[in-house]
Amino acid sequence: MVSSRQLLLIGLLVLQGCASHSSTAVADLSGQSEAFNSTACQNVRQNAWLHDDLKSIKTMAGPALLIIAGPVLLVPVLFANVGLSTADHLTANDIKAECGGRALTADQVAKSVALDTGISVLTGAVIPAASGAAIKP
Repeated sequence: MVSSRQLLLIGLLVLQGCASHSSTAVADLSGQSEAFNSTACQNVRQNAWLHDDLKSIKTMAGPALLIIAGPVLLVPVLFANVGLSTADHLTANDIKAECGGRALTADQVAKSVALDTGISVLTGAVIPAASGAAIKP
């Protein structure tokens, strides 16, 4: 039987999603745009996959480190999450700008990073708590 804590954990992980903002930006582009086939657009689209891999690693490594080392690594894990999230958002914005999409303002990017960070903190706090509860007899 699935507990309410486990359902919350699953819901938060699904909410966070798997695709990076960079990959989502590439998927949302129109291939019919003149800018889509430009050299600048091809260059920024080329490395979008990197942010997918980093997001997957971040999603698993942060909570694992917190379970292993405890609260000592809370601040470094938080800063790493914020840095990786910011890089992903900025790359996604570059993709939109170079490929004919609608780029966000700096304020909109900052709000999006803050939302992402909040979700990361929430899932990072819930995963170790749920894992710790599962380990206890």
